Amino acid sequence: MKKAVRTVDKIKYFMVILTFPTLLFGQAEHLVQPNTADPLSGAPNNFHFIYTNQNVTQKNKLFLFFPGTGAVPFNYREILKHAANIGYHSIGLTYPNSNAINQICLTTTDTTCHSRARLEVFDGTDRHSDVNVDVNNCIERRTLKLLMYLNTNYPTENWGQFFSGNQIFWGKVIVSGHSQGGGFAGIISKIKQVERVAMFAAMDWISLLNRPADWITWNGQTPDHKYYGFTHQNDEAVDFNKIQTTWANYGMNSFGNIVLVDASSAPYNNSHQLYTLLTPANDPDKFHNAVVVDAHTPFTGNLPVYAPVWAYMIEDNETSNTGNEIILGTNILIYPNPSASFLYIVGIVCPNSDFKIFSSQGQLIETGKLNDSKIDLSHLVKGIYMIQFHQGNILRTLKLLKE
Repeated sequence: MKKAVRTVDKIKYFMVILTFPTLLFGQAEHLVQPNTADPLSGAPNNFHFIYTNQNVTQKNKLFLFFPGTGAVPFNYREILKHAANIGYHSIGLTYPNSNAINQICLTTTDTTCHSRARLEVFDGTDRHSDVNVDVNNCIERRTLKLLMYLNTNYPTENWGQFFSGNQIFWGKVIVSGHSQGGGFAGIISKIKQVERVAMFAAMDWISLLNRPADWITWNGQTPDHKYYGFTHQNDEAVDFNKIQTTWANYGMNSFGNIVLVDASSAPYNNSHQLYTLLTPANDPDKFHNAVVVDAHTPFTGNLPVYAPVWAYMIEDNETSNTGNEIILGTNILIYPNPSASFLYIVGIVCPNSDFKIFSSQGQLIETGKLNDSKIDLSHLVKGIYMIQFHQGNILRTLKLLKE
């Protein structure tokens, strides 16, 4: 069995987490090993990472994220937590990812090599001689068994809405992933109709034919407007021109030209093709990881720079009507929450937006305009408040804890 190397302190930390879910600003965090959710599951047995935040309006959709080759969900906690903070049930899935599909198919001219390998990892049906994944360890079963486990052990979190019997409700799932994981998100969307596809630095390319793998050109179950991609122009593993060809085959170029997120803001001209030129954190050469891996994603304070990009890819500009108001299912994030002094706002509709703060009983406490995307809360007494951001008929209300 493949085991991750951990320090004694990390092992103790994980043992505590397994006993008591961590609450992070209203978040619940669960760590579940695959063979805990399903005794028939084998390697790899690294923890699935699971997040919800019951303090925000629930979207009743699942954000399912697949790590890249050899990586584990621990490496992608920021995007998982971010998805939970905007109302999604969020899972980082451990699955058989030790062999890179693009490496397996590197020297072939067989256009079906990638699809046969990926589909075997997805459902456990033997299709490829260089892949050895059975039905007990495939993505589909691991996802289903984890949902069953979560529904049994955390019944108030409503995990049962995503499956019935042995069927996953893929229409309620946003599939996402980095690198090889993004490829699995893509191919799942071809054989299942999913809610959305958010891929990070991901493509399957047949080098000897200089073309994408066959499955990328399939007429799949998921409509073209559901696909979103994000990459770094200087990615050392994914060629920038080739990934644009890949995106075109998904149909993304029907929704606008490629957009540099560093020089724009959500909704990025409504484009589905996004890229960055920012220097990766910690190691300036890790361009491939910079777009979503925690260790290499740039931060501003305590918030990832790409948090608005992630939110846009996960939910775009979807809205729902409530009375005469429009509630944005958008990119607004407040942090830290709880806060003792300053509250910072990311992804606001307009830098000069009005805000209102109400008590938990609905009494108006304060009104004002945003100043440098932050609000001074130091004068407020400890307690629970509701904060509203609005401009014209656009409104977003979030719960705020003052400590």
